[in-house]
Amino acid sequence: MNPNPKTEVAIQAWGEAPGTARRVRAGLDVRGLGAFERAYAAIYSELVRKVGQSYSLDQLADVWREADRWAPDVALDAASPTLPPRSTPLLVDLACARLQRSARDART
Repeated sequence: MNPNPKTEVAIQAWGEAPGTARRVRAGLDVRGLGAFERAYAAIYSELVRKVGQSYSLDQLADVWREADRWAPDVALDAASPTLPPRSTPLLVDLACARLQRSARDART
């Protein structure tokens, strides 16, 4: 089953996230890396909470499209007292890339 076009765009964005995250991490100092990792973990946890245990790629993409409403606050809370990374969309993409493997209709 092929995902809808909006989901396909999301999957493409998620596919680019691991490489981009490696480059971002390489440029961070210890404090910045800690903030990045705390924000990533918090965003990942929030995505898991939002999609539940059983979800499709379309459902994950729906939550991804609405992440601009909730992810900045999650990242800010997690990265405190250090300023949050400016790459919150990257953190969301990275978390979705990890979660897409567990979707009911994940591609192998």
